[in-house]
Amino acid sequence: MRFFFYGTLLDTDVMALVLGRRLPPAAYTPAILPGHARRRAKGASYPVVVRDAAARVPGAVVGGLSARDVARLSAFEGPGYRIATLRVVLAAGMTTVSVFEPVMSRLQPGPHPWSLPLWQRRDKRAFVGRLKRAFNARPACSTR
Repeated sequence: MRFFFYGTLLDTDVMALVLGRRLPPAAYTPAILPGHARRRAKGASYPVVVRDAAARVPGAVVGGLSARDVARLSAFEGPGYRIATLRVVLAAGMTTVSVFEPVMSRLQPGPHPWSLPLWQRRDKRAFVGRLKRAFNARPACSTR
């Protein structure tokens, strides 16, 4: 499967913790999600995307994800997000990919835009600590 990532999963350390393996830099293809804006989620350090015809969200498409990868990504994202199919712009043109889209009844956007470099400076250390504890508290995958 191919997914467009626009938030904390753009950070290679976070992605490695979630997937249980490090992706090569070439796995990330720069892309743009048109018609959306990226906002910091209300009361959180991570982002949500909201529809905004005048905006666009930079991110990356990652392909070749296995069913196990998608299960781990879904566990990481939790019930506040659903997998949606959206169109993104790559250098070669438009393509359809999967995106973790917020469920607005569970996650609300705050008033401020979200920035990966700012998040990495201010919030990454604590976020990664919580993520390590969460993934160490349960098995990475079923033995069945």
